[in-house]
Amino acid sequence: MGRFVQIRVTAATYNPEAAAAAFPRLYALAWPPDEDRPVEPRGLLELVPTLADRVRLGDPFPEREAMRTGLPPVVAARDGLETALANRDPRAADRFSYALEDALAELEKLAPRA
Repeated sequence: MGRFVQIRVTAATYNPEAAAAAFPRLYALAWPPDEDRPVEPRGLLELVPTLADRVRLGDPFPEREAMRTGLPPVVAARDGLETALANRDPRAADRFSYALEDALAELEKLAPRA
């Protein structure tokens, strides 16, 4: 690492369309189709904080309390992934990426139907 250049391991959702298809209810909650706010990229790492904000601060919806209980494992997995990346630990980042996808799959079950 140079004095001004930081070397960092990174992670990104390589196919956001496939991720949106895998988690349609979560994506619809995070980025409602009728909303005109351009947001790019729309990967899993961007999905988590957007969902957290919608669940905590957004308009009420019947599944909100259930989602509040399901959100901490998702946030913890994303935070773990970010920490592993910052520590340049690709093996740990890989483990957290699977944990994130698993936690999102569980949260998808709790999300409101579109």
